[in-house]
Amino acid sequence: MTTAREICFVFIGGTHQIYHLAPVAAEIARREGRFAVRCFCADEEAETALREIARRMQAETMEITRLPVPWLARLAVRVTGRPSAAKGPILASLRWRARRACAIVVPERTSAALRKMGWRRPLIHFRHGAGDRAPASEKRLRAFDLIVVPGEKDIKRAVDQGIDRARLRVGGYVKLDYLRIAPPAKEPLFDNGLPTVVYNPHFDPRISSLDIARDVIERFRHQDRYNLVFAPHIRCMEGMSQADRQRFLAQAVEGRIIVDLGSPSLFDMRYTQAADIYLGDVSSQLYEFLSRPRPAVFLNSHGADWKSDPRYAGWHLGEVADGPDTALAAIDRAVADHQSKIEAQADALKFAFGDFEGAIQRSTDILVEELTARQQA
Repeated sequence: MTTAREICFVFIGGTHQIYHLAPVAAEIARREGRFAVRCFCADEEAETALREIARRMQAETMEITRLPVPWLARLAVRVTGRPSAAKGPILASLRWRARRACAIVVPERTSAALRKMGWRRPLIHFRHGAGDRAPASEKRLRAFDLIVVPGEKDIKRAVDQGIDRARLRVGGYVKLDYLRIAPPAKEPLFDNGLPTVVYNPHFDPRISSLDIARDVIERFRHQDRYNLVFAPHIRCMEGMSQADRQRFLAQAVEGRIIVDLGSPSLFDMRYTQAADIYLGDVSSQLYEFLSRPRPAVFLNSHGADWKSDPRYAGWHLGEVADGPDTALAAIDRAVADHQSKIEAQADALKFAFGDFEGAIQRSTDILVEELTARQQA
C-alpha cells in the first residue's frame, strides 16, 4: 500500500488570503487520494474560514491545524505593535511540523524565509490579489520553485523582476472562481434605492488615501445622492489605535453609511459585488469589483504624477479626484461617462485575472503536475 504524500498549505498572512489558495487545497483533498492535504493557520478566524471552504467543497479529508503561537511571536507583536511580526517565529515552528511534507504551498511571500531556515523541498507560491502596486517583497519570489499567478499581468511583472519564466504559471483568479460556488450574501446593503459607493483604501501609507478617509466620509454625510460603505483593506486596522477606530465608527449613519473595520465582508466580496461604484486608491479589490464593469473613482491624496506610473494603471479605468472636496464630483463624472470605460475595464480584468472560471481546477492541475513531475524526476 502506497502512503499518501503530504502537502502543507500555510495560511499565516490573514484571513483575506485564504480564498486565493484554500480552494485549491480542498480540491486536491477531494480528488487526489495520493496526496494528504494539511492546512496550517494561525488564528481562529482563519481556521473557521478553512473549515467552511472544506465543507462547501466537500473536502472531508482536508486536515486543518491551528498553530500555537510561540512565546517569541507574542513578544514580537507586543514590542512592535504589528501582528505580522509573529510570522517569523511561527514559520520557525512550522519548519519542524512540515518535516514529512513533499511541499509547502503559501499565498504570501514572507514564507520565503523558510529557505533560510533550512527548507530544501519544493516551496510554492500562489499570488493573492492582482493589483498594480509592486511591493519590495516581489524580490522574495526568487525563493519559490513554482509561482502560480492569476493572469498575464503578474507574469510580466515577475519576469521584469528577474524571475525565471519557467517557474511561472497562470491559473486564473481562484477567489472569484470559489465565490461562484459560495457567493457572498445577496441581501441589499441599503433599502433606500440610492446608488451605493464602496470606499476601499489600501493599507500602504505611501500610496493609500486612508489619511484623508474621515474627511471623505464626512462629505458623504452631507449629501443625499449616494449611500456609502467604508470598507478599508483589512490590514489598515493592524496599527490603528482604538481612538481612531472609534472616530471612524462614529461616522456611520444608519441606513445610509456603513463603516466596517473587521467583518468578513471586507474580503468575501460582499461589498464589491453589491456596490454600484468603486472609490479607492491602489487595492487589487478594484479588479474584483470590475468582474462586473461599473464606474470607478480614485483618490490621488499624495499628489502622485500617476499617468505614466504603472503602480496606478487602474486609475485609467475611471475618474481621479485630488481629495475629499472633489470626490463627489468625480463620482458624478464616472457615472455619466462610464460607457466610455467599459471596454478598457474588460481588457484590464482579463490581463489581471485571466479566465477566472475554472481557476480552481486549472491551479490544482498545475500544482499536482509539478509535484508529480518532481516525484518522477
